[in-house]
Amino acid sequence: DLIPNECYKNLNSFWINHLLILFNNIWNTENFPKQWSSIKLRLIHKKGDPLDPYNYRGIAMFNCMTKLFTYILYNRLNNWIESRGILPEEQMGFRRGRGCRDNIFTLSSAINIHLRLSKRKVFATFVDFKRAFDSIPHDQLWYKLYGAGISGKCLRLLMNLYDSAFFRIFDNFDGSEEIAVTKGVLQGEILSPLLFSIYIAGIVSHFESFDLKGLDIGGEKDLQCLLYADDMVILSYSWRDTQLKLDKLSTYCKEHSLQVNASKTKIVIFHKGGTLGNIRKINYENFEIEICKSYVYLGIPFTSSGKFRQACSASLARSAIANSRVFSLLCASKSDSWHTKCQIYDSLSESVLLYMSEVWAGQYVNILEKGQLTFFKYLLGLSITTPDSFVRIEAGRIHVICNIFKRMLGWWCKLLSMPDNQLPKQCYKRLLQIIDLKNVPYNWAFELKEMLCSVGARYIWDSQNSEIVSSNINSLVQTMKNHCMSKDIELLINARYNLSFRNISNLGISEDYLHCNVHFVKIKLMSQLRLACDKLARIIIKGDKIQFRQDLHCTCCDLSRPDNLIHFLVECPSFLTYRKLYLNKYILSNKSNRDNFECLLSHLDTHKINDIYLFCIKAVSLRKFLSL
Repeated sequence: DLIPNECYKNLNSFWINHLLILFNNIWNTENFPKQWSSIKLRLIHKKGDPLDPYNYRGIAMFNCMTKLFTYILYNRLNNWIESRGILPEEQMGFRRGRGCRDNIFTLSSAINIHLRLSKRKVFATFVDFKRAFDSIPHDQLWYKLYGAGISGKCLRLLMNLYDSAFFRIFDNFDGSEEIAVTKGVLQGEILSPLLFSIYIAGIVSHFESFDLKGLDIGGEKDLQCLLYADDMVILSYSWRDTQLKLDKLSTYCKEHSLQVNASKTKIVIFHKGGTLGNIRKINYENFEIEICKSYVYLGIPFTSSGKFRQACSASLARSAIANSRVFSLLCASKSDSWHTKCQIYDSLSESVLLYMSEVWAGQYVNILEKGQLTFFKYLLGLSITTPDSFVRIEAGRIHVICNIFKRMLGWWCKLLSMPDNQLPKQCYKRLLQIIDLKNVPYNWAFELKEMLCSVGARYIWDSQNSEIVSSNINSLVQTMKNHCMSKDIELLINARYNLSFRNISNLGISEDYLHCNVHFVKIKLMSQLRLACDKLARIIIKGDKIQFRQDLHCTCCDLSRPDNLIHFLVECPSFLTYRKLYLNKYILSNKSNRDNFECLLSHLDTHKINDIYLFCIKAVSLRKFLSL
């Protein structure tokens, strides 16, 4: 309808009342304007043969008024569905208060709970449905809704909307003929995922009707499968159990007009240590299902060990790609603001690095730290050998573990607040029962307990109370920050890498020079001078790398002094002219060279930064000439 959503958000009470009258009229007459059923569809090529229509993803654009009205229907239907428990607990997709995190935590916990037992295996079948949202017959959908107790006006409104729905495929400005929507749920509005979930709600009870066993997670019944909309994982304890469940899945799909893409459906057999041995072929109908060592489920790699080392590596790889995009954005914006650079990194890169980290990253916080450090070392032009503690202190960055800890506390608080019938809560309670066992590959509860104990908060853990946890999250995170910062300061003080940095650093308080209104190239040079290694220093001037080696004598003068930054900045007579011009105002004759060096690089302001930068530019140029 070419009307931005902001227009509707900013309507005054007069126009809102007109909308109310319009919606009530549609509710009473059960008829929609034809334009409300119109969908613009744009196709985005994913990969593969561009002539194959299955290799495109459709992006649907719906009339905003339609989306407002279906949102009202969604609220009514969702309240009805949730109050009557029509959707199984195994279905966590597109439900209020639930999300991917619930599925990932439940799957990981169920696997590790089972693997604690000797010689046990978990067969996880990751089912790929072929165009599930687009293949549902409308008559079967209405029958399912009627069976769920949705009838009368709501059902008739939905049927009228779907009967009149059509779409046009657009390529740039050209549109196709009108194509009627004859099957599948609509795209581009909030109600469709709920309708799909209702349609396949019976799949769990279908498995249970055959008395098939699942994984024991300490609840009233075994865990047979997990669902996130059409993403399905079937959990089994043996080859035979897996094959039986796939056979029953085939029966269900035939009855409900669903198709499984057997070539994209994978099986991961989770087990502890050793080789897996020979496993008989597992088939879906006449297709053999591939057995893999890992599978990416809802964005997180699950490996056959039950641990998340591969997820950690994948997060670092995605973070590296995000870092390059951040640098491209910073170059394009030409912003010299340190605050802006940090904010863009936090929004675009760290968010990628820490995706779902509250569930899986407890054992890998030190490895994930590399993602942040790689970015800031590159941003400031620092050597990769610069100690991590130096970089965090100089840049005023907190340890990644602090953000992970905060996320874990938030998830813990939510777990404690859940009713006992929800699967993540059942898994958590079972993890508590086995928290002292050493043969569990990954116990989320144990990792959180260790973090709390490391900051002296065992009493918080012992409380197991969501209100106590919620009221103490900020103080716990601050305690973790202080704990990590104190370790960094201790490392800095005892380091032999750079003996001056301990005297010129603010020791964790943001350095003022990073926020000075100068070109960022000058900021980078100041960082390189301050954090350089005493034995082998390196600075970058106009793209050239200049090295200073303390084990060699300066070749620019005859004083036989070590070729280091102290000599270069405050002593070497070859650069006396430039030193008088730019630096002598900061150098005192009654102080040692090291003291003057530290004084020069302390309390940096705009004028001082410009003077040091100009000295380095000219002195390096002369140094290169004298070295010829």
